[in-house]
Order: sequence, then C-alpha cells, then structure tokens
Amino acid sequence: MASNLSFLEKNAMRTPSLEELLPLPAPLGLCIEPTNRCNFSCSFCPVHLEEFPDVVGGLRFMDFALFEKVVHDVKATGQRLVNLNLYGDGEPFLNKRLLDMIRLAAQMQIAQNIIVTSNGSAITEGNAIALLDSGLTHLRVSIYGIDEDFHRHITGSPITPAQVHANIDRLRKLRDARGSRLPHIYVKMIGTSETSSQLERFRELYADVADEVNVENPINWNGYNDNDLVGALDPEHECNLTLVQGWHKQKGQSNHHKQICTTPFLSLNVKSDGVVTICIVDWNKGTAVGDITRESLADIWHGERLRAFRRMHIEGRRSENPSCRNCQVLYNSPDNIDALASADPERLLYYPHPSGHNR
Repeated sequence: MASNLSFLEKNAMRTPSLEELLPLPAPLGLCIEPTNRCNFSCSFCPVHLEEFPDVVGGLRFMDFALFEKVVHDVKATGQRLVNLNLYGDGEPFLNKRLLDMIRLAAQMQIAQNIIVTSNGSAITEGNAIALLDSGLTHLRVSIYGIDEDFHRHITGSPITPAQVHANIDRLRKLRDARGSRLPHIYVKMIGTSETSSQLERFRELYADVADEVNVENPINWNGYNDNDLVGALDPEHECNLTLVQGWHKQKGQSNHHKQICTTPFLSLNVKSDGVVTICIVDWNKGTAVGDITRESLADIWHGERLRAFRRMHIEGRRSENPSCRNCQVLYNSPDNIDALASADPERLLYYPHPSGHNR
C-alpha cells in the first residue's frame, strides 16, 4: 500500500503518530540551504525583495566543509533522518558542490530520503547523469508558468518554460533508460487566479515527464514585516492559506483551528551561513535557535533557546516572535499536538539528550 502513496501523503503519515513519538531524541527532518542565491527573481519570493541581502546577512554559498560538519553532527546523534531536504531561499544547483553534498549524505546514510527542491533551470545535460548517480531519492521541481510571457514576468528570468521542461524530460528519459525509479520526480505549480488558465496545460505537459504532478496553494512565507508576497500570484487573496501544499484540500481536511506549530518539535533548518532556524519559511531568521558553526546539532536540539521557543508555542505566545506572528504554514502539517501540550507540556520541553543529561 505504501508504494501507492503520493509524495505528499508519505510525508503526511507517520506510524506511530508524532504525538506518540514525542519527545524526539533528534530531529526527523533537516533542511540544509546550499545557497541563498537564485537565478530567478520571483515576485512571490522574499529573494526578490530589495532588503533581502541585508536582512539575511549577505548572499552566499554554503561551504562544503560546513556541510560536512552538519552531516557528521547528524550521524553523531545516532538517529537517521526521515527527510534531508537540500533547499533554502535560493536555487540549490547554483552551488557547484551540490552533487558532492548529495553523495556525502547518501554515503553516510544519514536520511531515508534525500530531497532537492529546484526551479529546474540548472539541471543540464552536463550534470544529469551525475545527478542520477548521486544518491538523490526525490527531486521536487517548481514550475512558475507555462506561458512564456507570464513566466518571464513572474520570475524576472529569460529562462523559458520550454527550457525547464526539456531539462526535466531529459532527466526522466535518462533515468528510465537505466531502469531506475530514482530520483522520484515531483513537479508542482502554484494554483491561483493568475495561473488558472495554465493549469490544464501544465498537467498535460508533465503527465509523462514527472512521476507526480500536483497543483499547490501559494504561501505568504512567514508574513514577516507584513510583506504581501502571495499577492503577486493571488492579488484578490482568494486562496485558503491554511492549505499550503494541497494535501488537506485533497483529503477534505482542515487544520485551521490548530494552535501549536509542530515544526519546533519535529525538524530544523540550517541556513547557508550555519544559523539554525526552526523552519524553511523563516527567511529573515527570526526563529534562530543556534549556530552550527559553533555548536553541535544535538546541543542545539536539546538547548535552552529551542526549549524556550517550544515553550512560547505551548503557552500560546507565538505572536511574540515576528516570524511566527503572521505565519500560516503551521496549519499545513497533518500533525496536531495541541491536546498533548495541554495535558503534558513538560514532556514536550525536556527532551532526553544523547549524552545522558539535559541542558
């Protein structure tokens, strides 16, 4: 049965449930940002904002030595990640060491799934074979338009939709020719009033190219500084932002009543400079809980800064954090720990440290 589940469903179902698993000795998920530079300047992404470089502390590529340190930190926890996502605010393939990063993570066996999220523009004929040999298990490709003029307008890039399609099509054919099923290719497009006329063509175009084709809802990232990023694709704000990636919409569910974000209890995000934040949409680093250039992953996971952050959410004080105040991404998670947090908050605050002591 599991083999018939979609990528989103696999990531939405845990056995046992997260409520039963908590507290976790180490994160189940880790997102590592190879770079915060991008060759697109999408109007719905914070990277296009004039203040972006200053807010994030500069544009950079993650040093390979730092990535190695993170991988060894994960290994040292003694716990295997479910998902390692090599993605952040930029385009991962711009980092010339990305394939080396994937290879190292695969060789060290630190994660069940190694995922790259990309705009598909830099998956060239030159690196396609190496990508197939790297150990990557999932490739998520974001498509921003099928119409060339719309794509240019929304991305600010001369790269055409046809070029992106050719890149993904080539990769799929090369993969299939060797009799492989990996990486699993998941292609998505954002569905709004601005893109609705292109969605049917998008599905048709990628039906035989991707293993999965999905239409996702837009996000407003974390809503930091009241930036209306989602307005670029949804000017009338018609989309339900509590259905970020469409899984709940497909299943007829809603988590809009949920009070506590599960991300601080589940995963972490390592930025290209080593700053560790709570989640991927926190582009301005308002949820920073550590610096992996100076601390171990285990010490950050069990540290006081993260414990205080978890307590803030348990006590219903998330509005105190500017990155959490207007964020709606918490509604996307299929997990709900509200009842557990109410009944036994201390269980969620004092995680067992691998060294045998709590800080």
